[in-house]
This record gives sequence, structure tokens and C-alpha cells, in this order.
Amino acid sequence: MIFAIAVISTLFSMALTLSGFDRGLEHLTLDLRFNLFPDIHSVNDSIIIISVDDASLESMDWLGWPWPRQIWSDMTAFLFQAGVKVVYFDITFSTSSTFSASEDSVFGAVAGSGKTVFITGLGRDEGQPVPGNAVIDLQLPPGNLAPFRFTSPPVSQIATGARYLASPYAYPDHDGIFRQFPLLFPLESGAVPSPALAIAMLFRDDHSVSFKDGTLLWGSSEIPLTEDYEIQVRFAGPTGSYRTISVSDVFSAMTGDTTALRPSTLAGKIVMVGYTASDLMDLKPMPYSARCPGVEVIANTLDNILQNRHVATHGMAITLLVTLFFSIAVASALVFIPKVIPASLTGLLAILACAAVCLAAFNYWDIWLRAVPPLTSGILTLLGGSVVAYQYATKDKKFLKAAFSQYLSPAIVSLVAKNPKMLKLGGEKKVMTAFFSDVAGFTTISEKLDPQDLVKLLNIYLTEMTDIILESGGTVDKFEGDAIIAFWGAPVEFEDHALRAVTSALECQRVHAELNTRLKKMNFPALSTRMGLATGSMVVGNMGSSKRFDYTMMGTDVNLASRLEGVNKVYGTPILISNNTREFLPERVICREIDIVMVVGQKTPVTIWEPVLEKPVFTEQYSEALKHYRNGNFQSALKLFMDIAEDPPSKTMAARCGKFIKEGTPSDWEGIWVLTSK
Repeated sequence: MIFAIAVISTLFSMALTLSGFDRGLEHLTLDLRFNLFPDIHSVNDSIIIISVDDASLESMDWLGWPWPRQIWSDMTAFLFQAGVKVVYFDITFSTSSTFSASEDSVFGAVAGSGKTVFITGLGRDEGQPVPGNAVIDLQLPPGNLAPFRFTSPPVSQIATGARYLASPYAYPDHDGIFRQFPLLFPLESGAVPSPALAIAMLFRDDHSVSFKDGTLLWGSSEIPLTEDYEIQVRFAGPTGSYRTISVSDVFSAMTGDTTALRPSTLAGKIVMVGYTASDLMDLKPMPYSARCPGVEVIANTLDNILQNRHVATHGMAITLLVTLFFSIAVASALVFIPKVIPASLTGLLAILACAAVCLAAFNYWDIWLRAVPPLTSGILTLLGGSVVAYQYATKDKKFLKAAFSQYLSPAIVSLVAKNPKMLKLGGEKKVMTAFFSDVAGFTTISEKLDPQDLVKLLNIYLTEMTDIILESGGTVDKFEGDAIIAFWGAPVEFEDHALRAVTSALECQRVHAELNTRLKKMNFPALSTRMGLATGSMVVGNMGSSKRFDYTMMGTDVNLASRLEGVNKVYGTPILISNNTREFLPERVICREIDIVMVVGQKTPVTIWEPVLEKPVFTEQYSEALKHYRNGNFQSALKLFMDIAEDPPSKTMAARCGKFIKEGTPSDWEGIWVLTSK
């Protein structure tokens, strides 16, 4: 069932993914990975950003905005003189200069003296024809993007000076964050490059670009693209990760003040000129920042192309396998670890391991493993499987509690349920103490009561006696009318089972006085209980048929305990225990030796003892009389027994001595009294 839950959870998680329901959450996990593992140390130092920032606008506010084109012409010439390899303008220049008609021509001529890239808009229904320097010879297969037919380039004088016109269009995800950037835009014939691709081709003087099976091939680089021809950008870090120079510092260097910028540091570099001023609003949210300049997003994309780097994605088949694997891992923990809490914790570790794998794959290999499907499935498997595992684990406990609630105290039942290994169902040999009790003259009592009163009397009596037995850890075997059969030492083992049994028997006798007082007030007769206990090796377990069985005991000492209950009638005692039971008791338990008897059905004599709450004053005299009795000195024994005739056992022994004196001592006398009835 747990494995079935794992499979169902996997299918449910995959359905959410295929429907796009978890797309926003998955993007959040990707952003978390970016923020946990920035890679600023890998930033390409060949990329430099010249920013038109707020400080530059303020320092040159006397020029107004837009600035004269001569400023850009002079700056471009300065950059080429400093040894810059490629200059990119992330500025449209779509309208003619308002200062001088010749400014645009001069700017275009300066731009044409080196490698420059300008941006152009694209359109399908209106615009200008696509100029040749905006096209690369690459036929793209049909994708999500329909071919473009028109452009909105810079003014013609500037556009003709550009080595490439590139489109900076990009499409954010549904949450407005840019995580991928297009490298190509389809035309009816050819393609328009993105600024990043155009700059890369110029920087390395390699214009041999091809496209195969969804992958852009350029030099030694192989970059998988989406159906919108986008690269999944591996952003290096937060805003400012790339070297950024204020345009005002460039202007200062142009006038000879190299305090902020030494022109020699620009040699062999790529310079990207773009807006970072808040008023110009060229901001694109990305995983590290909600306010990232668009030129820096392009810089990250360019860096990926130059380093043949990108965030690698995978298909739904891999997602399914990963999701199923971790769901099965969680399920396996719940199935094969027997205890629920350790199993659930191990399942939780499997879920955490999934998260760790996703993080490690991104950090070390730039792989975006989808995290939401396996984590969702793992959590659902853990929750559902834990419920099933708990029910399965508690099934045996419920069985044990149901099976033993009639025999044991609630505390002992709970102990057995928590530790089922303590119990071996089906029968096992153990040293225990057996207990049998019977109400004296109950047949006569029952004849005097109507059935309803008899049941009420029995319930009161049995409840009182049973509570005492259960509280001491005893197991109630069964009730036979007024008789109680119980034992100590199973299913829970107690080293002091004999002490618990004898103490319970004494407690039952002690409460009899209080019980009889209550019974008298209810117009019930007083009750007197006889008890027999024996300790020894017994077989205990579930015995009976496959459809009806009892948890009970069997053995010679079980039979002996039953016989000793009846032997009480001979000696007038309330409790008798076997010699084995006496040997298991500590010295503090007061017992007096009564006799040596051979009970019905057994051939081995047994010394019987009477446990008492307080030591009788005549104990020593009874012991002395018992010695004379066993040695056959019946006259001496009789005299001693007669002196304590108020003691029921002494009265029995005195009558027996009188009989031997009158009839003579048996020829086989060994001091053992052979019982002929139960």
C-alpha cells in the first residue's frame, strides 16, 4: 500500500508539473539556488559595462537630454584608441540628432572604424526592411516565434557604421523575472542575432554559427536553446557583478583625468554602454535582483556564450524518474524500518537528500533538476505512508491490547504493546507462580440467592480481587464461577513473580474484612476465600483451537497450586504455598511451615507454608510440635498442638496426633500426610 501511495504521489506531482500549476514554485526554487550559490569568481573580466547612471546625468545636466551625438562619437573613438575590441550600445539612437545634421554621419563613421553593435527593434507588420548587417546566414526551424519581417534600426547614418544590428528583445517568465534570454530571432530568410551573440562573434572573429536539433553550434560551444531560441542563463551574481564604469569617469579620462579610469585597462576588452539611471528605466528583474539594468542581463548572457556555459535543463522523462526514485526511497524507509518514528525520520532524510541533490547539481554542474515534483511526491508519500505505517505498526498493539485487556492491567498491556518481543504467542516454557482461589461454601451461598443477586455478588467480589491481582502485574487466566485462576511471570517476565503473587494473595485476604462489611450493608453474606500458590516451570501461551483459544498455563506446578487451594480446607488456612514458592520469597515475607503433604495426582511430597501478614506468637511452639509429629512423638506433639488449639492448623494436627495415638503409628510413617481428596 505504501509503494502504491508512492506511485500515486509521483503521478499526481507529474500531473501538476505538466499542467504548469507548479511552474511559479519551481522558478522560486531556481532563484533560491542562484542566491545560495552565486558564482561571481567566474565573471569574465573581458566584459566591462559603461553606465549612464544617475551621477553622470546630474554632473552633465547642463547638456540636457538626450546628449549630443558628438559625445558618443568622441567616446567611441577614445575606446577604440584605448584598444577596446568591441563596443556595444544598448541605446536605440532611433531619431536624428537635434544638434547638427552631421553628428549622425560622424558617429556612424567612427562606429564603422571598429567593431560595434547597435540595437534594432523587430516587427512583423510594419517597419523598415531588414538591413544586411542585422542578418546572419542561419535558417532556423519553425518554433514558437513567427518570423519577423521588419526592423526599427538606428538612424541610417549610424546603422550603416555598425558591424551588427542586434535585437535586445527578451521575454520574462510569468512572474516577470528574466531567467532566459533569446540568442536568435527568425526571419523569413536568415536570423537576427541577439546582442550577446553578435558581440561574441565579433570578439572572437568567428561568425560560423549553425543550429541543429535545438542546439546553437558556435566554435567549440554547444548551447541548447528553448523553442523560443533562448538560453537558460547562468547568472553570475547580483547587480554589480561585472566591472561597471560611470560614463562620467570615461569623459574625465578623455580629458586627461585618469584618476578613476586608466585607458590601458580597456585594451582587448568588450565595452557595453547602457542605461543604469533610474529615470531611464531600462531595468529587468532577474533571480538576484528586482532592479537589474538590462545591459547587465545581456552581459551575463554574453559571458555564458563565451564560456560555453548555461543552466542545463532536462525533459519530463528525467523528472519522472527522479520523482519516482525519491518517492520509492521514502516508501522503502517506511516499509523496511519497523518503527514508525525512525522510519518517518529516514523518509524525511530521503526528501532532504533530494533537495541536496538538486542543490549540488546546480552548484557543481549548472544543472537545473526540477525540485518541486520529487519534493511534492516525497512529502505526500511520507505523509500518506506514515499514516499507513502507523496503522500497520499499531495493528499488533491493538491486537495485543484487545487480547490481553481481559487478563492484564492497563499498564502491563501498554508495556507488552510497546515491546511485543516480550511476548511469544503460541506457548513457551517459563518459571512462573500460579494462583488458584475459591470461595468457601459458595455453593450453599448461591442456593440462598436469586440469580440476579448472585451475579451482583460475584461481580463485586471478583472485581475487588481481580483489581489487586492486575495491579501487581498478574495475569488473570480465567474465572470459573467464584474461582479465580491467575499467574505471574507472563507475558511480562518478573524476577519477583513469587513475591508479587504472595503479596497479592495477602492483600486479597486483608481487604476481605472491608469487603464483608460492605456486603453486609447490602444484605449479602460474608465471604471467605481459600488460595493456593505454587512456583515452577510451566508452559504458557495461546492454547485451544484455531477459532477459540485462551492465553493460559499448563504444568505440574499449575496442578499443585490448584490442589493447595483445596488443601486449605484440611488445615483451616486461607493461603497455602509450595516450598518452591517459599524459596523464591525474600526473608522479610513471613511464612510458617504447616506440613509435608502429597496431594492427589502427584507422587512427590511437598512442604507447604502459610504466608501471613504478622508473625503469630505461637510460631515457635508450632514448629517444635511439628518436629515431634514428624519424628512420631505424637504424645509430645499433641500436648504442644493442644496448647494452641485456637490455631486451625494446630487443631487439625492435634486431631491427627490423637488418631495416631489411638490407632497406632503407620508402619511406613515418614512424616508425610497423603491426601486422598481434592
